[in-house]
Amino acid sequence: MKTQAAIDFMLSYGIALIIIAIATAVIIKFGLNNPAFEAPECASAPGFTCQSFVLNTSGVLQLIMSQSTGGPIIINGAACSSNINSSSLAPAYGNVYITGNSIFYPAGTSMPIGPIQTNTYFTIKLYCYNQNGIATGTKGNGFIGVVFLNYTIPGYGIVKTMVVNPLVVRYS
Repeated sequence: MKTQAAIDFMLSYGIALIIIAIATAVIIKFGLNNPAFEAPECASAPGFTCQSFVLNTSGVLQLIMSQSTGGPIIINGAACSSNINSSSLAPAYGNVYITGNSIFYPAGTSMPIGPIQTNTYFTIKLYCYNQNGIATGTKGNGFIGVVFLNYTIPGYGIVKTMVVNPLVVRYS
């Protein structure tokens, strides 16, 4: 009797483990863990809100945000990278110093932007980078990265960096 109960127990758990192993293999095989299947996300730091974000296949990110820091700010530079620099709170690729240098932005975009009043929308266009350079992609595929904003509070001379982490977006 005890032997039969033990066999039933082992068989039940064995079948369950086989089903879990098959499901995991299917997820990996068909790429269901691909960022393209993840929900788009833009989680900004306190005082900022992502309103809209679009990444085109040429690697240009258009980010519409609002700020509610309590006063005006000036955006000095922005950066978008697939990774954070391991030694500091900075991008690993592309505009690593988060400057206003025009090579990191599409034609027609210039820095600084502002002053931007509190509870006001602003748009930033910039290139996203990965280890290969500008992060170009195919429509529908996903990109996961981090956006950095280098901003100043007028009258205080304080330079701060705001981080949007994570940025999960599909190429469109």
